[in-house]
Amino acid sequence: MTGRAWPFLVARGRRRGYSALLVPGFLREHGFLEATAIPLDDVPSRAVATPHGVLVWAEHAVTAAEARGEPRDEYGRPLVLLHGFLCPDGEPVTASAALAWTTTAALTTYGRFLADEEGFRTDRSEPFPIEVAAVARPRVAPPEEPARPVRGLVGAGAAALVVAGAVAAVVGFASAGDDAPVLSPCARDVVELTGTPTVPAATCVRDGKPVPYSLPPSRRP
Repeated sequence: MTGRAWPFLVARGRRRGYSALLVPGFLREHGFLEATAIPLDDVPSRAVATPHGVLVWAEHAVTAAEARGEPRDEYGRPLVLLHGFLCPDGEPVTASAALAWTTTAALTTYGRFLADEEGFRTDRSEPFPIEVAAVARPRVAPPEEPARPVRGLVGAGAAALVVAGAVAAVVGFASAGDDAPVLSPCARDVVELTGTPTVPAATCVRDGKPVPYSLPPSRRP
């Protein structure tokens, strides 16, 4: 896939020390460029992951023609460019072609810097397209939400059940009351039978309790 990369340059002049001379245009601060892009030890280039993207850089020894004079600083050290690019869109597939392009951009900025080291202000670069490796990201299905009962329907159903139960209880009580015999209060001369009655008996109520008693001869069957 195609991503974007921004050129950068860290270098020193004949009198001025190492500093960022060309920085990616989207950065608000670029101190990490000077801290990360350091001289290389026998390797053609290096890539480092940073919070702003993948930083790739290489070294370029400035020639006399490019420096328009002696390519050394005031202490006799050779002038070396640390140039490269910052890619926030992923890991570059190949960096060699991009580094060849950033060499040209870096030399353009460096020529203006050498012409006026004290008055030079940092340049801001524009992006160029670069091929980056596609990163496969697994798709994660969102968890299913449990079904939520509709409170209105549940409440209505519960209320209907309560009403139905109450009606059934009232009907049952009324039915039971219709079938149960109604007992009369006992007269004063009624004597409660004890044991198993041997003569026809009747029942009356005394002090809220049923009382069996013998029927007088005139009322016996």
